[in-house]
Amino acid sequence: MAQYPLLAAALVFLSAAAQAQFNVDGAPARTLSWLELGGGPEPVIFFGDDHRSSAIKTTLAAAMPDLARAGAAVLAVEMLHASDQPLLDAYGKDPAARRKVGEKIGTGWRAPAEVYLQLLDAAKAAGLELAALNPNPARGEAGESYEPTGPAAPSARNAKMAAALAALAVSHRGSRVLAFLGADHESPAALPAQLKQDGAASRVYLFAQPDSAAAARLRRANLDRWPWLVPDDAACDGLIAVPAVLDERLAP
Repeated sequence: MAQYPLLAAALVFLSAAAQAQFNVDGAPARTLSWLELGGGPEPVIFFGDDHRSSAIKTTLAAAMPDLARAGAAVLAVEMLHASDQPLLDAYGKDPAARRKVGEKIGTGWRAPAEVYLQLLDAAKAAGLELAALNPNPARGEAGESYEPTGPAAPSARNAKMAAALAALAVSHRGSRVLAFLGADHESPAALPAQLKQDGAASRVYLFAQPDSAAAARLRRANLDRWPWLVPDDAACDGLIAVPAVLDERLAP
């Protein structure tokens, strides 16, 4: 290695960064391990989405093999209604199903439908089942189209999604259900609380945003080029800080 001093120096710096006791509000951050996030005793693991972000979807898609190895069996998504479940059951078998799912997602979920499809592709390739979480809207209710109705409107929507996740947890006992929804659904008083009432424990991970305090601390420490799990307050079990998301410029 002596004949490659720059490479040696880079490896030393990378090793030091990986072992650094980087602190946010007194709590040490850890290098991100998808195997760690995908394991544990809780049957449901929430990953919060910013519907504008393409990088969040591509980041999770790349993590699917590790999450599957850690015990994930299902990817449940907010972006499709319960009535779309037959399309997800056919996904990966019938080529037309992928096209139809893309049409259902459409433009109502801000990011291009293709990045959502790439996430579903990755989950299927890793051996996960796909589940549609969004309840079918009642006639005349907002959201009769395939656009989101908002995290708390109506509140019964969170309750229905929690019940669906609890049922998935029971039918896949011993494995993990990954729930991919807008981050607002995953505040402590929203879906996790509803899910707990239904008898299922969960963990919640959100993505650190480019303008967040956690991102600023990582930049000041010159650690923003590596993936970190950053401690958060009671809002979630950790912030996933990855360069692709931290560098992304989102529309208002």
